[in-house]
Amino acid sequence: MSGNPVFNERRFTTIANSVPSNEVMTIEGALQKASILFGALLVGMLVMFGAYAGLDASTPGAGMALAGVAATIGGIGAFILVIGLVFVRPKGTPTFAMTAYVGLEILFLSGFTYIMELAYPGIALQAGLVTAGITGSMTMLYTSRVIRVGPRFNMVMAALVSTVMFVYVGQFLLYLIGGVTIPFIHGSGLIGIGFSAIIVAIASFTLLSDFYFIEMGAKQGFPKHMEWWAAFGLLMSVVWIYIEVLRLISKLRD
Repeated sequence: MSGNPVFNERRFTTIANSVPSNEVMTIEGALQKASILFGALLVGMLVMFGAYAGLDASTPGAGMALAGVAATIGGIGAFILVIGLVFVRPKGTPTFAMTAYVGLEILFLSGFTYIMELAYPGIALQAGLVTAGITGSMTMLYTSRVIRVGPRFNMVMAALVSTVMFVYVGQFLLYLIGGVTIPFIHGSGLIGIGFSAIIVAIASFTLLSDFYFIEMGAKQGFPKHMEWWAAFGLLMSVVWIYIEVLRLISKLRD
């Protein structure tokens, strides 16, 4: 069990065994493929960010409007795609669907980041650096074994992430039904900032569970194609961290 739905033990094993392979996954291979996904995401975001800015320069307001549409389409599309991948349990590793996910995240993150950048100049760079720092720190904590990760740790992380998702889904439904928002947690007061800080911490420690599952997959000799599935899981965790860091910084600067 893990906080990241992609690294559910039963699902991970089922997908690994669905298409046998003579080659086995390695930690290095998973990290290399994760670098490819991260690189594609970053380049795509920069291209879209430049397109929004160029459109705003020629037609004020048009770039922001397009960013809003892109963020909406990308966010909803990525959510639906992840739900499908997680619960359908595809045969083998669906690289095409993962490519589509990266494309949708490019739309969502570029649009969301552009809107936040207009409201809080410099926040995109700040959030990017903090996210990179968190990812590097979690990697060092795991490799140095400062924090011991095992089944009990993963169960705790799964419970924490499930609680956060319950709050988020509940907030979304309340807003759809009656336009109601949960008080304080979205504000820039002490409670709102504290809530975002806790969510950033939970999202960050989810990376440790991700690293554990990748290491276990390599030790158990899972097929080579599972490196892409592992990279996909890492990308999801880092995207979540980035979004929550953006929200936290915006509250601190509000």
